[in-house]
Amino acid sequence: MERQIIFKCPRNGMNVQHRLDDDLPAAPRNAYASVRCPACMALHFVNSTTGKLLGELSGSQPDGGKRSA
Repeated sequence: MERQIIFKCPRNGMNVQHRLDDDLPAAPRNAYASVRCPACMALHFVNSTTGKLLGELSGSQPDGGKRSA
């Protein structure tokens, strides 16, 4: 069975839907799957348990989500 996730593309900010396979054996909580993003065609790493992107903060960002260059 597949599980639907939604993540925000870090390149262009679009919300992206993707399906992750739930039939895999129990993976550790910090296991990531590579996902081809249809919004920017790049690979992103998504946590197979939480659906969050690698490097994404779990809480709110104090700088309003803006990254310094």
